[in-house]
Amino acid sequence: MTQRAFRGFALCLVGLGAALGCTGSGNDPKLSKQVTDEAIPNVPVPPESNPPIAAIADLAPVLERPAANARPIGYLHAGSRVARALEPYSKEGCAGVWYPVRPAGFLCAGESATVDLSHPTLAAMAIQPMLEQALPYTYARARAETPLYERDPKQNAGVREIGKLKKRAGMAVVGSWTASPPGSGPERLALLTNGKFVKAADLEAAEPSGFAGAELDKDVKLPLAWVVKRGVRAWKLDGSTPQKDDLLDYHSRIELSGRFRTVEGEKYWAAADGRWVRHKDVTAVLPRSKFPDFVKEGVKWVDVSVITGVLIAYEGKRPILATLCSVARPVEDLSAMPPSGDVIPASIPAAPPSAPGPTSLGTFEVRAKHITLVGASPREAGEAYELYDLPWVLELSSGRKLFGAYWHDRFGIEHGNGAVQLSPTDAQRLFTWASPALPAGFHGFAPRTVKDGVTRVVIRK
Repeated sequence: MTQRAFRGFALCLVGLGAALGCTGSGNDPKLSKQVTDEAIPNVPVPPESNPPIAAIADLAPVLERPAANARPIGYLHAGSRVARALEPYSKEGCAGVWYPVRPAGFLCAGESATVDLSHPTLAAMAIQPMLEQALPYTYARARAETPLYERDPKQNAGVREIGKLKKRAGMAVVGSWTASPPGSGPERLALLTNGKFVKAADLEAAEPSGFAGAELDKDVKLPLAWVVKRGVRAWKLDGSTPQKDDLLDYHSRIELSGRFRTVEGEKYWAAADGRWVRHKDVTAVLPRSKFPDFVKEGVKWVDVSVITGVLIAYEGKRPILATLCSVARPVEDLSAMPPSGDVIPASIPAAPPSAPGPTSLGTFEVRAKHITLVGASPREAGEAYELYDLPWVLELSSGRKLFGAYWHDRFGIEHGNGAVQLSPTDAQRLFTWASPALPAGFHGFAPRTVKDGVTRVVIRK
């Protein structure tokens, strides 16, 4: 299967038979189960302590039933492992055999997965994503245009060129190998998540933004503000004329008292430390007074304002995370939308699936999660350069996505091609918190139903 066949939920499943190594129906007398209909088999969930099945392809799809044309519910990435049933379930439509896996679905032990834990791919792709870090892998950027290589099967320590990566291309690096590119001696090569190689000397470490939003609790509450411009100062309002105070750092957070004053036609917010900030210099985040109809106690949902570039995560009516995000401002008619802060009905229709353009307004559901967007176009983020392995992706029912942006620091400022972009730290926090929970070993997950409740995302003015 080609990488692009999975675009969307990495997943349009064109050529799925090839990914599974399908060779026809075939009967094996050792397997008592034969798939004769489209019913999802009712099989026990393999215990966590069971032996694993491991992915040896970039995308090893987990299907809801053991058939090549079944709906995918997730996928594993090369090197990852999940617990499996002790015995295979069936063979039809798989070059090897189908195994039930934890917590649901079936994986074909064929060309994309194996139960042989000594397989060389598992050693080569031993570095697995760091799920508790701001970025799941080490990321790098290309200093200049550089060759892209794959291993040459005709040479023990040789590679062959298959293309070029342009200057500023971003990628995740999961290992290294010393090999001989065509026409040169041994060089240290960086191993990418797709199994390809780049000259390590042509890469430099990515420098992601260190910005992080505010986790809200009894000590940190709304209202808050962030500085979203450079050269911004605090102010003193002791007399009749505002007096300049110290410079404020870009993206610095200011706790507000909730009070404001208008002086000489300018609105100022009172900071908790006694200083004042001009309204036009900061992005102020105020408590909500009205809520969507679907909000109930404990329900997880996310509120995104495309005008202010603010994202707030809620559990019921309690905000738990407030931060800045980057969006592409909509150009469609917004006259029917309620003003900022008012009730957003849950019935706003979803926009068509994404093509580059403004961020779609509406109320959507998180349909899928990807640790990194394996197989997506390197133009997915809409930048002028290629970006591989976008991290911490939440895919919405509109087709739009929320993800971490490791290549810029423009959070709180309009930027991008219609996605909601967050700092890596905030994206990881949101990814971990939002439903559905990602099963152990899975790289992406899109279940038909979500046992722990669907996370909705409201995108509004």
